[in-house]
Amino acid sequence: METSHSYTTVIVEPDGTSRISVNLTPDRQMSVINSVSGRRAQITFMHAGAHVTITPTNPEAPTAEDLATARRLGELFGRYVAEVERLHALNGASVPGESAA
Repeated sequence: METSHSYTTVIVEPDGTSRISVNLTPDRQMSVINSVSGRRAQITFMHAGAHVTITPTNPEAPTAEDLATARRLGELFGRYVAEVERLHALNGASVPGESAA
């Protein structure tokens, strides 16, 4: 049974400070668009009406800090994949591409 969903929470404190959180719990309906051709760098996640776009501070001329941030995101997404695979295997499922030796 699919239980995917996405939602956005906006919290405004009495002093006027605010926090916006976007939670994506994707299924096969999630779209990921990675614009790497041309002169811009960006990646967009779209699911259940939520759109999240990540770009460098200047998508046409990234800074060294933007590059460090992109590398960190790549590292964290790699860890996320490994953790999802580990938990998937703990639940008795095989990971695609691996043999059950």
